[in-house]
Amino acid sequence: MTEPGNSWLKHHRLIAFYVLAFLLSWYPWLLALLRHTTSGPNPLGPFVAAIVITAATEGKTGLGVFFRRLIRCRFGIQWYLLVLLVPPLICVLAATITIGLAGSRQQTLRLPTPHEWSDSVDRFILIFFFIALGEEPGWRGFALPHLQKTFSPLQASFLLAPVWAFWHLPLIGNEFPWPIVPAFVISVFGGTLFQTWLFNRTNESVLIEMILHAVVNTVGAGLLFPQFKGTPLVVLWSIYAILWFAAGLSVLIFSSDRRTRQQLN
Repeated sequence: MTEPGNSWLKHHRLIAFYVLAFLLSWYPWLLALLRHTTSGPNPLGPFVAAIVITAATEGKTGLGVFFRRLIRCRFGIQWYLLVLLVPPLICVLAATITIGLAGSRQQTLRLPTPHEWSDSVDRFILIFFFIALGEEPGWRGFALPHLQKTFSPLQASFLLAPVWAFWHLPLIGNEFPWPIVPAFVISVFGGTLFQTWLFNRTNESVLIEMILHAVVNTVGAGLLFPQFKGTPLVVLWSIYAILWFAAGLSVLIFSSDRRTRQQLN
């Protein structure tokens, strides 16, 4: 006989996951607010929440499926090339358009120095094993598969994106200045669309999502955005967000996924 509490949890596992993920992520920020200071979220919150809810609702079998997604790496090399090349290409394109709009005298794009390249390797490793590992198993490894049991990939993406964007609230006004917040939100929607397509095309691999997340943050936040200030930075973010949204929506719509196509009809 199923216990009433466990039955409720199984029927509301996504809600339970969201609540727990936010609590485990936001507690440093909430404590900082009480001390009148600032702090970002704990990136490991979604990962831990996904483990807890999966263990409580699906047991060892569910945990096995969950953790296998994290190490799933057997798919074509083209997918690795995709996640390594697409973020830099979008960054370069966004920067080129921004410079074209601002004028070459006002803004230029320089190549990273050897020291910056070296720092980027360290940054990538840190992001991969802390931020990407903390977020992707929760958003893509847990929430997305459960959403796609009921909704099309397109619908699931638009349901997950605002949750993921709102999760970044502790960073708003600090890491993300207010003028770029709208563009950041659009970029999250675009990234979610792209990542849903990637997840479905790589046999539900979370590993490839973690690599993409680490590349995006390393190239964008680490190398590109620091080169722009003021209005050019806002313009850059806006173009960057539009490009990601266009890329994500395009690949998801024009993929061979029947459920996505049916949703558009």
